[in-house]
Amino acid sequence: MQEHLIIDGNNALHTIPQLAKTLQRDRQMARDDLLRMLEPLQARENCLLTVVFDGRGGKTTLTKHHGNEEYSIIYSSSSQGADGVIEKMVMSAEFPERLTVGTNDNLIRNCAYTHGAAVMRVQEIIKKLDASIELSKKKRGKVEKIDQRFENRIPFPDE
Repeated sequence: MQEHLIIDGNNALHTIPQLAKTLQRDRQMARDDLLRMLEPLQARENCLLTVVFDGRGGKTTLTKHHGNEEYSIIYSSSSQGADGVIEKMVMSAEFPERLTVGTNDNLIRNCAYTHGAAVMRVQEIIKKLDASIELSKKKRGKVEKIDQRFENRIPFPDE
């Protein structure tokens, strides 16, 4: 069974400096930037990834990020809020030991700990993301070296 990483999207937007700046200008652009930023982490870790944002509508909605079945985006109902969605996910998890919740919100962190889930601060997730990107670059570099085109370097005398 895969690990499941749940990110408190609003908390991440306010914690990551470049996203916080974008958030002041355009909330949806900041959300899109966060979702793109997390793509390498989901791909490299091969985990289920769910990013939860506060919604503004009556119902909670779930979508797949660019059709990726392992990368979900949830917009909470205005009555429940993102925190409530995350807490409900943790409390109803069949295998909470497979969950990691990414947030700096102490109430959510305490809920996760209490129910057996792991917790990471947003800064730790960014470090893990950076490590995933570096590993991908190194791996890609090795592949490029192996796949380099063969060149015959045997000198032939001029006739």
